[in-house]
Amino acid sequence: MGKLLISILFLFFSVTLNAQWALPHISVAHVRTEPRHGAEMSTQALMGTPLQVDSVLPSGWVAVTMPDDYRGYIIGNSLTMLDNRAFDEWRASGRAMVMSGHEVRAYVDSVSYEPVSDLVAGDIVGIAESGCRLRSKVILPDGRMGWVFASDIVPLDSVRFRGIDNVLDMARLQMGTPYLWGGLSTKGMDCSGLTKLAFLSSGFILPRDASQQAVAGEEVMLDSLRPGDLVFYGNPDTGRINHVAIYESDGNVIEAAGRVRRNRLESAGKLITARRLHVKGTPTVATHSWYHSRKVE
Repeated sequence: MGKLLISILFLFFSVTLNAQWALPHISVAHVRTEPRHGAEMSTQALMGTPLQVDSVLPSGWVAVTMPDDYRGYIIGNSLTMLDNRAFDEWRASGRAMVMSGHEVRAYVDSVSYEPVSDLVAGDIVGIAESGCRLRSKVILPDGRMGWVFASDIVPLDSVRFRGIDNVLDMARLQMGTPYLWGGLSTKGMDCSGLTKLAFLSSGFILPRDASQQAVAGEEVMLDSLRPGDLVFYGNPDTGRINHVAIYESDGNVIEAAGRVRRNRLESAGKLITARRLHVKGTPTVATHSWYHSRKVE
């Protein structure tokens, strides 16, 4: 058993030694604050999210930087490692993003229901074969093939802002999803995970934490809120932010608190500030060089 373990570790390091990039090949990869399973999960990386490899540790953990500059550690067996050439090929390939409001599956063929992998909103897969069929053939980041319902994915090139209603629709689709600290998916999410996922569905790359989102975009007055604005709560004396929600309309917000739910604006906490993030200057999937090797028009 000891020799087998040594052989596995040798193979792992021979593959990853020259890797500058990584793609999660499971639907949701946990990102830890330290390179150990018992460490805090600070966030998650969705399948196909481009990650910069900062270092590979002897323990098998990989230090990564995410497209929003968030950093952490992911266990290596959740990742497909890429050198610069392979990463360029991935950026130039045809890909799709999962847009379903609930967990879905990639199946072994076009007719059966034997799963290859689960998938969640925001996951990115390669497009192997499409058309007018009920299911489309996709490639997962580690090369596995699967068939997904065509209605659950959209071409990555088309993931862009087409109106705030789409952001709100994704947030509403999460109603009832349980709260999970560090969560960023339909399996469970925290307050800033909800806002980040809702805006990702329209191509925006928001900062990860509520305190970071509270200084992004442009400030708006609390008496001038529009649907889709983010409202922030916390300690009025110190200005410390500890919660974020999406303003819906008519004095209601959508928040992740215990579960994703609708609440009254004034009942979600002590209001601190509000921001409008669907504005020029907010990073997007279409313009981020880690996602595309060309500018998406």
